[in-house]
Amino acid sequence: MHLSSSPRPSAPGLLFALRSHLPLRILGWISLPFYPLSCLFIMDYMNYSGSMEVLHTFWQKHPGSAAFEVVVTVFLFTVLTLLIRRIWVSAALFALLSLVFSCINYMKAALNGDHFYPQDIAMVAQVGELTSFLSGSVPQGFWSGAAVLALWAIFFWLIGLALPRPAAWRWLSAAALLAIGWACTSTDTKIEQLLSRFGMSTFDSALQSSNYSANGFVGAFTLNALTTRVTPPDDYSQQSVQALLEGYQAAPAAPDAEVFDVVVVLSESFFDPRILPGVSFSENPLIHYDRLTSLPNCQSGMLYTTAVGGGTVRPEFGVLTGLTTDYLPNVATPYCYVTDSVPSYVSHYKQAGYTTIALHPYDKKFYSRDQAYPHLCFDVFYGQDEMSQLTELSWKRNYISDAATARAIVSLVDSQTQPVFLFAITMQNHQPFHALPEEEIRIQAYCPALSESSHTALTTYTQGLYDADQMLGTLADWVGSRERPTVLVFFGDHLPTLGSNHLAYNETGFLDSSDGLDSAERQKLYSTPFLIYCNRTVEDGLLQQGSDNHISDYNLLNSVLRSTGMSTTAYTELLADFYSTVPFYNVRLLQPETEDSAFFTRAMRLITYDRLLGKGWSK
Repeated sequence: MHLSSSPRPSAPGLLFALRSHLPLRILGWISLPFYPLSCLFIMDYMNYSGSMEVLHTFWQKHPGSAAFEVVVTVFLFTVLTLLIRRIWVSAALFALLSLVFSCINYMKAALNGDHFYPQDIAMVAQVGELTSFLSGSVPQGFWSGAAVLALWAIFFWLIGLALPRPAAWRWLSAAALLAIGWACTSTDTKIEQLLSRFGMSTFDSALQSSNYSANGFVGAFTLNALTTRVTPPDDYSQQSVQALLEGYQAAPAAPDAEVFDVVVVLSESFFDPRILPGVSFSENPLIHYDRLTSLPNCQSGMLYTTAVGGGTVRPEFGVLTGLTTDYLPNVATPYCYVTDSVPSYVSHYKQAGYTTIALHPYDKKFYSRDQAYPHLCFDVFYGQDEMSQLTELSWKRNYISDAATARAIVSLVDSQTQPVFLFAITMQNHQPFHALPEEEIRIQAYCPALSESSHTALTTYTQGLYDADQMLGTLADWVGSRERPTVLVFFGDHLPTLGSNHLAYNETGFLDSSDGLDSAERQKLYSTPFLIYCNRTVEDGLLQQGSDNHISDYNLLNSVLRSTGMSTTAYTELLADFYSTVPFYNVRLLQPETEDSAFFTRAMRLITYDRLLGKGWSK
């Protein structure tokens, strides 16, 4: 007996049945508004490090900011859907961007305390280099949310949800929405009015940690996008700028001053981990640093920067230009504003007859250095591709080693007949600090308070720190052996990333970031060791002999100018006066502003704007 069965429906037939099923289509349309809100939920969940408790607190304490996020998210999703028509395509694209942005924001914040900014998108061409610095896992809820969004988009595809086919009304509707958005944000006044309706302000972007905490990821990201335009300070004018410098006069070089070669080394993540409570090492990783700082012709202490765990370009910019990023949008790189000649310490040495050289054993395009350095007056810039022309290369952790970089520095300086100013950035001890093979571990770190991941990061970092100290010793011995007067400036750009969210610093008790950081803790977080070593006896400059000096990055080379008898400018005289009033200052330190310091912070705001984006009245 033959038993027949009904044929299985074909795939096209099944799709037709699903897309003809009215209740499913109604369900799809009803669920559609919740899709972008779910994307927003995941972005904020990741922004608050996967903590539902913190996310709930944000909704309670900042309902205006939360409402602003909803408006922005729905607005963007609506425009995208109007343009694409097919719901599943717009949903999948919106979800993909939401997931990628939230993941980058999470990892970046965990690694160095910074967030994902609109300007970071401009670095998409360097995505390979950027992702090589990222490490760590994401909260489990992220993957669950990603799965839900993916299945939801598939559901939209299965039921064939789409807007009506004629394009004219959709494009006109999208254009109308965009016009409304432009009308609400076309001027600074309108932006401020819009934000004020949600209890927000453009001033929220001044400190990004509080911005992303108070306004959520979408709110903070949008606020940053709306404030990327750098507008002139309210009191910016030729008269106000020139009045700032009226009381300061440029000084010529001392008539009997020797001409020094100047070698400046930014050592990646250079830091003294021995100050972490409860940490000890099987061997001193900083033997040469200790030796040099005890010498009479060495000045040392703490340099205050605006970076933690990453963002080398910010202290680099301050050291080279004498300007500050305090009054610029919190961008990925201040070099995007360096599009024309900018007075700098580099140009000052160039005008004094020096050959000016930059060296970085990495991609020259990273942070747009190749575009900016000529405007700072560097004669030549050697990157990773040119390093093999200078010395035999050696590698550590996939980066050109500090030893090779030291050899390249010596080769370049010794080959010059004119006085030379050389600025070098090392790369070997860059994050992430993954576990090393046992045979590559020379120095053991001990601390019972550290978790396994933090201990691994500290151990790996310490091996690189030892090599950085060996580089310092090599360069110092070379400087000491030279007949030509030479000064070596060696400093760290920022603290290393030792676990997500300052984990090792919290575990050792160096910091307690659970309830935010006060000014004293921020001073520890944003300061790194520096030293200035000479093969001649020099004047003090801004600094004193010894190891108890404190100075901001923008004043470091100002002290070198003065101690070696170089000429100064009206602006460097102003910076010296700032130092005598407040030895170190930046907005990230949350220092109270006094009547005396207010003059200098205003001066730096106006002059930074004037030299980068203004009329150049202070040049």
